[in-house]
This record gives sequence, structure tokens and C-alpha cells, in this order.
Amino acid sequence: MVKDSRIRSLRAAGLALTTLLIGGGLAVQPAAADTLDIVPAGPQVLEPAPESPTDQFIVGMKDATAQSADKAVRDVAGKAASPLGAVAETSRQNAAGGHVIKLDKSLSAAESALFVKTLRTDPAIAYAEPDDIMHATADATDPGFPDQWNLKGPASINAAGAWDYVQGENVVVAVVDSGITRHEDLDGNVLPGYDMISYAEDARDGDGRDPDPTDQGDWEPAGVCEVGSPAQNSSWHGTHVAGIVAAVTNNGQGITGVAPYSQILPVRAMSYCGGYTSDIADSIIWAAGGTVTGAPVNPNPARVINLSLGGIKPCSATYQNAINFARNAGAVVVVSAGNSNRPAADASPANCENVITVAASNASGGRAQYSNYGSAVDVTAPGGDMSQAAKNGILSTFNFGKTTSAGSAYAWMQGTSMAAPQVAGLAALLISAEGSSVTPAQVEQQLKASSRPLPAGCPAGCGAGLIDANKALSTYGGTAPVNRRKITDFDGDSRSDVLARDSSGRLWLYAGNGYRGWLASRQIGSGWNGMTAIEAPGDFDGDGNADVLARDSSGRLWLYPGNGSGGWLAARQIGSGWNVMTAIEAPGDFNGDYKTDVIARDSAGVLWLYPGNGSGGWLPARQIGQGWNVMTAIEGVGDFNGDGKADVVARNGSGALLLYPGNGSGGWLPAGQIGQGWNIMTAIESPGDFNGDGTVDLLGRASNGDLVLYGGNGSGGWIYATQVGSGWNIMTAIL
Repeated sequence: MVKDSRIRSLRAAGLALTTLLIGGGLAVQPAAADTLDIVPAGPQVLEPAPESPTDQFIVGMKDATAQSADKAVRDVAGKAASPLGAVAETSRQNAAGGHVIKLDKSLSAAESALFVKTLRTDPAIAYAEPDDIMHATADATDPGFPDQWNLKGPASINAAGAWDYVQGENVVVAVVDSGITRHEDLDGNVLPGYDMISYAEDARDGDGRDPDPTDQGDWEPAGVCEVGSPAQNSSWHGTHVAGIVAAVTNNGQGITGVAPYSQILPVRAMSYCGGYTSDIADSIIWAAGGTVTGAPVNPNPARVINLSLGGIKPCSATYQNAINFARNAGAVVVVSAGNSNRPAADASPANCENVITVAASNASGGRAQYSNYGSAVDVTAPGGDMSQAAKNGILSTFNFGKTTSAGSAYAWMQGTSMAAPQVAGLAALLISAEGSSVTPAQVEQQLKASSRPLPAGCPAGCGAGLIDANKALSTYGGTAPVNRRKITDFDGDSRSDVLARDSSGRLWLYAGNGYRGWLASRQIGSGWNGMTAIEAPGDFDGDGNADVLARDSSGRLWLYPGNGSGGWLAARQIGSGWNVMTAIEAPGDFNGDYKTDVIARDSAGVLWLYPGNGSGGWLPARQIGQGWNVMTAIEGVGDFNGDGKADVVARNGSGALLLYPGNGSGGWLPAGQIGQGWNIMTAIESPGDFNGDGTVDLLGRASNGDLVLYGGNGSGGWIYATQVGSGWNIMTAIL
């Protein structure tokens, strides 16, 4: 654990966080990582709910409108409770249609079963069930400062690319949880919520339900919640979950949420010892805009509701009624699968209908060892696994207090609780992109259709796979601004592809699979050995499809308009006299007018910008550089450094690779070296985002014919280099 003196020093250092803008998000750097002495926490395993005593039960009447229904329920409950030495003290109706009966003492599992069985024998009762106490599906450790591997990287949800489209604008996400604490990295995105905890003794705030959803802390002394239960510090679970969804971005501190422009609606339904099903059900209905007796109407109905909670029980009628209401009201209900390493079909509300049930993956891309699994799982998202290192958990907003609130902090946590809000955040991005008409069923289908297989597999069953925000938004989110990244999707499947010409003049399409490789190649042309230069500019004619530019031996420049399915329409000449150019490249939108441009170097080393007109031609060319004949390779890479402006990389005679950051108006900022030893490469090309993480990558062909992928880090460098092919020395052009 972090020692107290160290916590104080971290506070004084402003939480010891340095933030950098990377690919539209924030990467957290450990400014004081050497002061952290972290003991990883193991996964929390949910105890089966029947082993947890409860003093509340929910009873549904066949004639729910009868004025005498409330009294009838109390009478029946009183008779059933008496043989167990209990008294039915109060009865109230909850928003899901049932009557909540509170006894004067808690009943054991066996007593609860007998009580419910007795209630069900009454002919006036439609259903009776324990008002089970649910628990958060997460585990925590002390504040830490790693990068958010769950948002970007091989085992991530590939969030960075999705932010090219939207960032969750105009979408409300309800977090039904332990409430929320004030946090400087979250407050700007928080709406007024509600405290749905019914009884003052559970709420710790001096009263029952009220308009203040502040988390009062769920710390508990030993033995309070159950016999033998250990003492626990406050988890600040709701604050952590909310930060995963919508932590503020680009504010110079902390982290970024999956949907950083969405708004959080905090609804407090859990306290120490967990939360009652009846309160959670009322929270769902209120969040979706429904009527809850004694509470005001929610003025900001949620389009997404996150439930990072559960217990080992069948889906109750109370839960299902509340969920059905929310779904019919247009809200996507996202639920954690549970942390018991068993089928999710055993856990409620994960086993209810009309929910999106989320399993958890680890930093290696496999199912987290604690995560529930199986046929009830719809999709998977990173939940972390801190069994080896705390940094393998999910970083989000937290609080320094061990019991009551004590100031903003950050912490790693693990669990399906951390996986669910990433799906909720992606649902918010899709709704933001598609508008109010998109239905919960459509959002669920889109989440599943855009998911990818877990990199490390999931034999036990992880639903449709690992959610992929970049793929989801590139498929369903409309069109991203063209200056964000170079677009090389030739076959219309939303993945970057590679074209290559062999020594016989045949042109081949290597259709990218979105994960560093490609599907089976296919020939798409012949006779291309007559071309002295070939370039892939992205969408040059403004029809939404990737095109090809080619110069023939007489110096004529041709446009091959892509047809969006791996071929092209009839070619047309768009220039002549281009044989004076020793290099022709396409950086994307280089001058900031949202049209694709071309740059070219002439024999004197002068670099020219040909501003695209958006319809397959250009405006008057202008000189943008000189002395470029010292460069042995020039490549337009799109937005390589993550600032939203198109860039250029170039290799000089000594093999150094230089980045020329575009300034967004047809020039660049000072160049910087980003690599050396690149003179071993016989070709350098940018395929756009080839590995599907939302950032621009590079390909290099070595002299032995090996093709190497350099996975861009979104800030002008790369995070890895890996061989993706061999025998590519037979190719005379790669684009």
C-alpha cells in the first residue's frame, strides 16, 4: 500500500500526474512512480447472494391496482414472518410494480427461502422474492499513474480512433452505483443526480432518499455486514466507474474517459454492505425518465445506464420490469457479468433480458481470471488483472479518503465493474454519432458486429468479442474529418489496406484485417509496370472512396477513382509534365481545408503543394520547401503526431528519419528526428491506421524483403516494430 507520508507528498505534487495529448486522449506519466509501493490486490469473488441475509422482500400482487393491495401485502407478510420470529414493519411500493416489505430482522438463506415459499402460496400474490443485496463487481488498490492501456494498444478498445468522429456529445450516461465524490477531473461532466437509498440507517447521510447522490463512503468495520466479514476501506466505486465513462479530456491533468464529452447522471443505490434490488430497480426507472414515488421527475433522462453490480441469483421480476421499462424508454442498459469465474447466466442482473452483459479481459487480451463467462455474455471489455502488477488494472478517478471523502485521487481497480463502463462509453459514442433515433437494440447489434476476437482467445465464451471503438465508429459513425488520418480503405470494410505492384506489373490488394495483418491477397490490375510512380492519396475526388494516383512514362498523371470495393472506375488524366517530379506523395489534408492534397518534389529539390479541390483536381500549386533533394525517401503520413494536422516524414542520406509536423495551413513546424538506421529500408510507406488502434502507422521494407510494421503511438513515434511479411523484395511499389 502507499504509505501515508507518500500520499501527502503526492497530494502536494498535484496528484503527481503529467499529462500529454496523444491521439485525442491523455496518457498518464508516472511523475513519482518510484515512490509507489503497491501491493496488487487479488480479484474479488462474489459470494452467492443466498448466503447473504436480507431483511427486505419484494412482493407482487395479481391485482396491483387494488387500493387494499398494500394492506393485503402487509397482512400476508406478517403471517408468514411470525413463525420465523420476525415482524413485518413497513411496506412501500417500488417503481417496478412490487411492494417492498421490511422485517424487523434479517433472515438467513434458509429462513428467506421458507418465507418466500409461504408468501407464494397466497392466491393474491403474483410473485415474491428476496430483496437481494447486490455488491460492486470490482476490486481496488492504491492510487497509481500508468498509461490507460485499456483505451489504446493491442488489448485495448481502440478508443483513440473513435474520437475522430465524436466524443459523446449530448448523451447522458447514468451510473447506478455508490454515488459520486467531487473530482477535478470529472466534475465538469456531472449532472444533478439522486440518492435512491431508502433508509437513513443505510445511507449514512442522515436521511433516506434525497437529491444528493454524494458517496458517503462504503467503509465497514469487521463483522458488520456478515458474520466474519473483514473491515474494509471505502471503495469509491461509483467515482471510479464514472471516470471510466467520462473523465474530462484535454484539461491538462489526469486521465480521459471513453466518452469524455458525455454527461454522467449519478444515481446512488449502494452503500456499505451493498444495495437492495428494490432501490436499484427504482434507480433504473428514475434514470430512464420514469416515475418513482417520492422522487422528482428526472429532467435529464439517460440514454445509457451502467450497472456495475450484481449477485448470484436468477433474474428477478423486479429487475426485469425495471430493465424493460428503461429499454422501452430508449435507454441502453449495460451490466457487468460478475467476478465469480463462473457462467454469467448465474449472476443477476447479468442474466436478465434486454441488457448488454460485459465480461472482462486482461492486459494480454485474454479473459480475466475472475470474469464470468459463457452464453449470457454479449461482449467483453478490459477489466484488468492486478494479480501480477497493479498497473495491469484500470486507471480512473478515485478519492484519497479511507472512510469519508478526502480529495481527488486516481487508482487502479479491476473487475467486470471496470469493463462495463467502457461499453457504456462506447454506446454513448454511437448514440452521439447516430442521433436520437438509434434504438437500444441497434446499439447492441452494432457493438457486437464491430467487436473483434480477444487477442489471447476466450475458450470459455466472451460473447461477440472485445469491443472496438475505432471499428464501431468508422462503421456506424459517419465520416471523420479528412485531416485526422490518412485513409487507405480500398475495399470498404473500414480497415486500412496495402496495395503493391510486383515485377510483372500486376497490382495486388492486401486487404487489412484491422489487427496488424491482412486477409488473402488478390490481384486487382495488370500492366502497371508502365507507371513510374504510384501513390495512394486517400479520397482524392470527394466521393468517400480511397483512390490511386499514377504517373506514366510520358509524365501524365492519372486518377483511378476507387469504387469502394477494391477496384476503381474509369481512370482519367488529371495532369501532364509530371516527369520533372522525383517524388509524389499524398499527406492527406495538408492545408486544413478538409480536402486531400498532393505534395511533389522536382529535380531541383523544390517541394510543391498541390491543394486538392475535393473533386479530383487541385488549386494552383505553391512552393513549400527547397533543398529536399537530400532526402532519399519522402512519405505523406496523415496525422502522425496526433494533433489533428497532416504530417510528412522523410529520410535523409545518413538514414535518419525526420518528422515534419504539419501546421494545418500547408506548412510545418520545426522538424525533429524520430529514428535512425532507416537506410536499410528500400521502401517506406504509411498505410494509415493498419493495426486498428486509431493512430497512424508506418511500414518499412528491409533489403532482405521483410516487411516491418511500426505501430504508431499517436504522438510522432511508435510503440513497437513487428514483422508482418517476407519476400516483399519482388514488389516494385508499395502503397
